[in-house]
Amino acid sequence: MSDAANSIALGSKALDGLQMRMAALAANMANASSPQYQEVAVNFERALRDAAAKGAMAVDALRFSYQAGHVFAPGEDRRMDLIIADAAQTATRYSALVDMLGRRMALASVAIGGQG
Repeated sequence: MSDAANSIALGSKALDGLQMRMAALAANMANASSPQYQEVAVNFERALRDAAAKGAMAVDALRFSYQAGHVFAPGEDRRMDLIIADAAQTATRYSALVDMLGRRMALASVAIGGQG
């Protein structure tokens, strides 16, 4: 597999992880006032980095999952500001990655087909 194809596959898998993280953050926000709510998280970067070091087949086979987090007791403070900041950072990373992948695919298209 070419370097361009590898970077597109790696970027696509990173988008999957970021999308799952955003879904987890949305669930955490939506349930912030629920008593005994257990927050969820998605931490995929290390697994993706390790798979990338092993090659394209390892990246393709990689599956991310939601991890259970802290269980909030009734009345325990929930830092919505931190959840919102994490969501903003995740959205920014997602947008930048989509832009990078679009540019990479446009270059591949020009190289293969001539015009853009």
